[in-house]
Amino acid sequence: MKKSWLYGILALVILVLCSALAMYLHVQGQQQAIKEKGSELALTRTQMNEVTFVDTYYGKQDYIVVEGKTESGEKLVAWFHGDQGEVEKMSRLVPKENVLKALGKDHPSMQLIHIIPAKQDNKKVWEVLFTEGDIFHYYYIDMYNGKLMKAYKLPKKLPEMNT
Repeated sequence: MKKSWLYGILALVILVLCSALAMYLHVQGQQQAIKEKGSELALTRTQMNEVTFVDTYYGKQDYIVVEGKTESGEKLVAWFHGDQGEVEKMSRLVPKENVLKALGKDHPSMQLIHIIPAKQDNKKVWEVLFTEGDIFHYYYIDMYNGKLMKAYKLPKKLPEMNT
C-alpha cells in the first residue's frame, strides 16, 4: 500500500518536472524565433549587415527591436511591427550609457534589468527597467533629448490582502 502511494507521488513529480521543462523549451524556442526573425528583417530591410541586439518591446504595440551596424560601422536601431519597419541612426540619439549614468546619480543602488529602444505613442524612447530595494522602476526617456517622459514604480511583492 505504501509503495503505491510512493509510486503515485513519484509519477506526479515526474509529470510536473516534464511539464515545466516543456514550457521552458517552448518559451526558449519562441525567443529564438523572434531573434531569427528580427535579424532577418534587419539584414534584408535595412542597411545593417551586422546584428548586435534583438529583443521584443511589449507596449501598446509590440515591436521587434534590432540594433546593428552598417558595413561602414554606423550604428542603427530598427523597430519592426508586422510588415512595417522604422530605422534610426544611433548617432542622432542620446546614448544609452548617458541615460544609465544619469539614472545612476539619482538611483545609486539600482540593479539594471534592461534598457531597450521602445516606441510609446510614436515617440522613440529608452525603456529602462531596474530594481532598487523592493521596487521595480520603469523609466521612459526621450531618445532625442534625454528628458523623462514617464516613470512607474511597482512593488516586487504584492501586498497581502486581509480577508
